[in-house]
Amino acid sequence: MQFERKWLWVDSARGLVFLALIAVVFAPQAGFAATRMISGADNGGEVHLKTGGTLELRLKSNPSTGYMWQVQTGSTPLLKLVRQSQTRATELGVGRPIVQVFLFKAVRSGEGILQLHYVRSWEKPAPDEEQFEIHVFIE
Repeated sequence: MQFERKWLWVDSARGLVFLALIAVVFAPQAGFAATRMISGADNGGEVHLKTGGTLELRLKSNPSTGYMWQVQTGSTPLLKLVRQSQTRATELGVGRPIVQVFLFKAVRSGEGILQLHYVRSWEKPAPDEEQFEIHVFIE
């Protein structure tokens, strides 16, 4: 009788583990923040995110000329810049392009405009400078 109870307990534990795995696999993914990737091709468009989600923006630049993408002061407060990095040039030599990578976190709901300017850090902004702009909607 005690031997049967032991196996009944083991079968119950296996059943609970199985049910827990099923619950994890089929549970809605709302708790997991998705990362949305955009590039220069999305300039002038729009992007939709959920609060807590992340936005990865990849823009080509050529830092050997002094030009780099910079987030415009006063750009949307709905996004927080979490990390900024850049790729290495695929070929050796001066003047080879790279990709700047900006990682933003959606901190609150609303809509706004994310703006970046392609500028030299030591020069004053000019009205004809290259810009990246995207309309951001956060739920």
